[in-house]
This record gives sequence, C-alpha cells and structure tokens, in this order.
Amino acid sequence: MADEKLERLNFKRLNRILAMLLYDMKDLPDEGRDFPIRWQIMHMYSSSQLAKLLAIHRHIDPELSGIAAALHDIGAVMTKKHEGHAVAAEKYVIEFLTRYNSESKSRIITEEEMDRIVKAIVKHSEKDRNSNDPFVELLKDVDSLDRYFHGVKTEGAHLERCIRVMKQLLLK
Repeated sequence: MADEKLERLNFKRLNRILAMLLYDMKDLPDEGRDFPIRWQIMHMYSSSQLAKLLAIHRHIDPELSGIAAALHDIGAVMTKKHEGHAVAAEKYVIEFLTRYNSESKSRIITEEEMDRIVKAIVKHSEKDRNSNDPFVELLKDVDSLDRYFHGVKTEGAHLERCIRVMKQLLLK
C-alpha cells in the first residue's frame, strides 16, 4: 500500500478561476442579499472540492466539475437573490469565462466546455428531475451535499440526493 502513487492532478484553470471569483466577491456588501457573501464564498470553495472528489469517483473530468461547482451560484451573487438564480446565471457564467479566457496566458475554457458548464449551472436547481446527463447530475448532487455538510436543513430532493451519494461513497 505504501508503494501506491497518485497521479498529480492539474487544476490550474480551476485555481485561477477560484482566485478571480474571490477577488471579485470579497468586498461585495451583504445588503439586500438573500445570503451573506461569506456564505457564497464558502459554498463556492467547498462545492468545488466536493465536485472534484465526486467527479473522480464517477469518472468525470474533475477540473471541469470543480469549475462548474465554483460558478454554480454566480447568479445568486450577481442578482443578490436565490430565486431564479440558476437560470439568471447563464449570462454571468458566459461573461466570467469569456473574461477568464481573455486574461488567460495559456489554458482556455473551450466553447464545448463552456456549453457543458452553462448547461449544468442552469439546470442545477432542478433537484427533483433527472436530466440523464452525468455532468448536470453531478452538480445537483454536489450542491445538495454541500448544503448538508454546512448544516443547512436538508429535505425532499436535496435529502434524497445526499443519501444516494453518501451510499455511493460508502459513507452511509
């Protein structure tokens, strides 16, 4: 067991995106928001970590999953409201990733990757529906699990997702 090695993972794009998000969000005021900005930052980072773990388990691109998870609530950050935030996020995700691409010195987010990220984010609040898209379902599961791990009351479709994922990971 001591001889086993793990391949080094490359998360340069994700790490740059997280840094950009923190820079953009850290000084935003809480006034008029459904959730404080510190919650959004905490949720952004922890969701990103959970997404990487679950993506590796499900054989999905962990960096792309982490990026989608980091950006999944950008609609709530920008509009200050939780209601309708997933659909509202589309334009903000596209603007943010376009800016990332223009500032990136090397690895950009491709158009295909951007489409996958946007689709997953727009659909991530539809917890009671199965999209038959593993990438979309991963983001829904991550969002539900992260809420649960932060002690947020978890019921209904959120709870069902948490229980299913915890069984998959042999945690329940």
